[in-house]
Amino acid sequence: MDFLTIQRKLNEFNLDIFTLNDLVKITNQKKDVIKSKLTLFVKQKKVYRIKKGYYSLKKIENKFQLQRIFKETYIALHSALEFYESTTQRFNNLDLVSKNILKKQEIMDFKVNFHKVRKNMFFGFKKEIVNNTEIFISNIEKTIIDCVYFSSKIYLTEVNEFIKIYKDKINIELIENYLVKINSSTLNKRIGYLLEKEGIETRNLRINNKYEKLNINRSEKGIKNKRWKLIINEEI
Repeated sequence: MDFLTIQRKLNEFNLDIFTLNDLVKITNQKKDVIKSKLTLFVKQKKVYRIKKGYYSLKKIENKFQLQRIFKETYIALHSALEFYESTTQRFNNLDLVSKNILKKQEIMDFKVNFHKVRKNMFFGFKKEIVNNTEIFISNIEKTIIDCVYFSSKIYLTEVNEFIKIYKDKINIELIENYLVKINSSTLNKRIGYLLEKEGIETRNLRINNKYEKLNINRSEKGIKNKRWKLIINEEI
C-alpha cells in the first residue's frame, strides 16, 4: 500500500490525528504491514510522529487537537478560557487536567502541562470536534470550578470575567451538584461569592464558620464577608 492510498483513506475518514490501529481498521491491512509503512513514511517526512502511537499527515497547529493523544485527560484552566474565548490572550501552553501524575511535555512546539486532581474531581467535561479531531474539554460549569480550585495558577479576575460572559448559560443546578460531589467548603465559599457578585444566586452550598481568604495567594488583610465567611483580600 502506497502513501497516496493511505492519505486518501485518512482524508475519507477525516482523521487529522490517527493511530496505527486506525490505519489497520480503515485499510484492512495487517498490523505489521502498516507499522513498517508508517516507519518508512516518517523517515521520508511524509508523516509526522506526534507521540508514540500517534501520527498526522501535517504539522498540528491547533494545540487543542493534542488532547486526543493523552488518555484520561481533558482541556482545562487557561486553555479552556482560551477555547471559550473569554480571554484575548493566546498561550503556547496546553493545560490538561488528569487523574494521574504526568510530566510536562513539549509536542510540536506546544508545551503540555498536566494538572492532577483527585478522582472525585475528574468529571464535568464534554466532547468537541476540532479540525476533524475528537477532544474533551471542561464544560462551562466545571471550567469555573477548576479555575477556582487551581487559583494559584489562574487569576480570580479571569474567572470573574468568564462568569460575566457566560452568566446566562451557567446551569446553577449543575454547578451546585458538582460542588456537592466535590464536598469542599472552601471551594463552595469562593465560587458562591464569585457567582453572587454577578447576580447569580445559589441555595445549596454548604459552608463552615471558619473565615478563609478569597485569594489564597494574598495576605489576610481584607473585609470580612459574613455570608460566605470569606476575607475579601482582592478587589474583583
